[in-house]
Amino acid sequence: METEVHFRETQRFDQLWLWGLLALGALADLVALARRNRDLRETARRLAALGAAALFLRVATLRTEVRDDGVYVNFAPFHRSDKRVPFSDLADVQATGYSPLRYGGWGIRWSPSGIAYTVSGRSGVRFERTGRKSVFVGSDRPDELVGAVQEASERTV
Repeated sequence: METEVHFRETQRFDQLWLWGLLALGALADLVALARRNRDLRETARRLAALGAAALFLRVATLRTEVRDDGVYVNFAPFHRSDKRVPFSDLADVQATGYSPLRYGGWGIRWSPSGIAYTVSGRSGVRFERTGRKSVFVGSDRPDELVGAVQEASERTV
């Protein structure tokens, strides 16, 4: 049964610096080939690897939704189905900062206290769960996400 969506955010790896690094790597490989510092086979292998990384980053998508019965997170292509955090599991919800240096970058990050899903930025929402590990979800609109969770969870009480 589909429930009403109160909040939806979709994020992608669209950082200009990231795409610039990939392009710079490809350019460096082509220059090495032109200068005969690298053979065609090695250059093709390296360019294929860069292309695969670019394709992966292009299709990777973090989708967050607040529905009537909880928060849903899907980090494609890693998740085949949505990960649900029911409102009944939540002890606290708060907008907070995110340090990619502290957590080792963006993506799916595990720590002893919980899991983080991020693709960019330095903000998000921490969902503290009763008796379970916390979930951090990166968001460009953390205050709106917190408000949607509070509003939707109050309707279910």
